[in-house]
Amino acid sequence: MSDVRYEVRDVRVSPRPVAGVHAQVQRGRVGQEFGRHLDQVYAAARTGAVKLDGQNIFIYRAASADVLTVDFCVGVTAPFDAVGAVLPLETPSGVAAMVTHHGDYGRLNEANAAIITWCQANNRKRAGPSWEVYGHWDADPAKLRTDVYYLLQP
Repeated sequence: MSDVRYEVRDVRVSPRPVAGVHAQVQRGRVGQEFGRHLDQVYAAARTGAVKLDGQNIFIYRAASADVLTVDFCVGVTAPFDAVGAVLPLETPSGVAAMVTHHGDYGRLNEANAAIITWCQANNRKRAGPSWEVYGHWDADPAKLRTDVYYLLQP
């Protein structure tokens, strides 16, 4: 764990339209697997079938001890019909615990742990999905920003 302090807060979130591909991924392999799924979304955009805003979003729908169910998505600017495996989806909506992580993606586990600790300390129950909204890519990890959300029970 680092000495980074996370300010977790509860926020009301609205559904955000995204273009995404459903996937089953072995735990610990998201970093190696996301590219081939997002490539399908960006390929659909190159055909003109999907209008993207360019912001990558990973929605974690379910998890077992070994496998994660993930929607690898990109925000959209207009409705669209499914293109192969690329589906019109939405981010979860309701009240969520949220934190902003600055830095290397390999340390996102610290942001997730901060939310789980906050939920326990504040007697808040998670409601299933979590998601990560990625800022613009930069080769300097110190300039990376990721907003992490966990949907909460009402």
